[in-house]
Amino acid sequence: MIHPPTESCPTIRNRYVELAKAAHQDLGFHCLGSNYDDYYAILSLYPDMGPKLDRGVLAEALIEGEAPETACALIAQSPYVQSQLHSHRQAFHVMSAYGMPLINTYSQVYRTRQKSAVCN
Repeated sequence: MIHPPTESCPTIRNRYVELAKAAHQDLGFHCLGSNYDDYYAILSLYPDMGPKLDRGVLAEALIEGEAPETACALIAQSPYVQSQLHSHRQAFHVMSAYGMPLINTYSQVYRTRQKSAVCN
């Protein structure tokens, strides 16, 4: 399992919300709240929105040049992931199976972008 960076959970959660706010328009979502607790509550009630929002957050993170370690932390602290683990009692291995492909794809795209930037 990839371990998130040593940044605190509140810092990562705040960053998730910042990126989610940037992703709203691209995703066709109305504002889902102003803080992490709002997002958690909404995604607990409407979990089908979670994966789409997580992908949108990762797209925004990629645009801003966030390292793969940050992407890992963002997904680990995603309101969707956390609500699935804590409110819906989903098994950890199920949520790991959800998160790892997102993180792996992010890492591959990030590395490709980094190589392109060096070549130009």
